[in-house]
Amino acid sequence: MYEREKTIDVLRRLKAQESKPTPRMESYSFSKPKIIPREEPVQIINIPQRNVENLMHKIEDLEKKMKSGTRSYFDLYYDLKNAEQNFMKEAERIKKQNFQIPETTMKRINERVLMIEKKTAMGEK
Repeated sequence: MYEREKTIDVLRRLKAQESKPTPRMESYSFSKPKIIPREEPVQIINIPQRNVENLMHKIEDLEKKMKSGTRSYFDLYYDLKNAEQNFMKEAERIKKQNFQIPETTMKRINERVLMIEKKTAMGEK
């Protein structure tokens, strides 16, 4: 039928199995692992800076929607003009008062102000 292994071969095979690392039962536990929340440093952002950035994002979103043609163009145009007016008021307030706003944000604000002024100057002609 079948041959039996020699006793010495069986002992060698069993001894070799002892030296192999066996997985621990801890690693196969079915309980949920403890989630350790990672602490991130808190960024302090000026309220005016946050307001201006939100207005810039709103203007950019409205411009994208106008280009894609998803809704009525005139409704979006009206919303865009209102957002631009609010942005101009906030930008003027920031320039008058000395808020500590990063240079990159101020550069973006100035670029957007120039774009809006250029559009309004072209519309008046």
